[in-house]
Amino acid sequence: MSLDKNNICLRLERPEDWYTVESLTRDAFWHQNTGEGGMRQICDEHLLVHRLRKCDTFVPELNFVAELNGKLAGHIIYSRSKIVDDAGNEHETLTFGPLSVLPKFQNQGVGQALLRHSLAIAKQLGYRAVLIYGHPNYYPRVGFRRASEFGITTPDDKTFDAFMAYPLYDGALGGISGKYYIDPVYDEENNLTQADALEFDKRFPPKITP
Repeated sequence: MSLDKNNICLRLERPEDWYTVESLTRDAFWHQNTGEGGMRQICDEHLLVHRLRKCDTFVPELNFVAELNGKLAGHIIYSRSKIVDDAGNEHETLTFGPLSVLPKFQNQGVGQALLRHSLAIAKQLGYRAVLIYGHPNYYPRVGFRRASEFGITTPDDKTFDAFMAYPLYDGALGGISGKYYIDPVYDEENNLTQADALEFDKRFPPKITP
């Protein structure tokens, strides 16, 4: 079942939305289990959103929320990225993430509404393409293709189904190939550690777990 798209209001995020957006992102991605040493493992996506807003690569013009009946139900956030070709030339692109939807509204069209709207605005703003690491069964529905089709790899020359590209206009990636780089803020090993996530999570009400 999909929501009536006329009931979804898409608008730019405002400062007064920040905590609510981080909270809904937490709810959208929450999980916990036991990792090495018995440490509780939780999502870090809400911390990522918090930090992305402070990055030089953050694109506020593409920072959208979805409202339903006046309540925030979803969010998408973008940052600038780049393809570096063999000659060392840099070609500016975009990435997004997290794309967050409250659990009770997932699989009802909120995420696709945010995605399609933001991609259209990105095109209007003159950006070339969007590249992501995402679910390979979901994003092709809106036109994403494997990055390998364009000769684009990760910084360590790898490619896989979850690494995808979306040219924002015909020929946008024509003649461009190389290695893809995103902001280091996304680096879970060094910049989004579990210790950081657990400390940041203290700002929110505790999750009740069995």
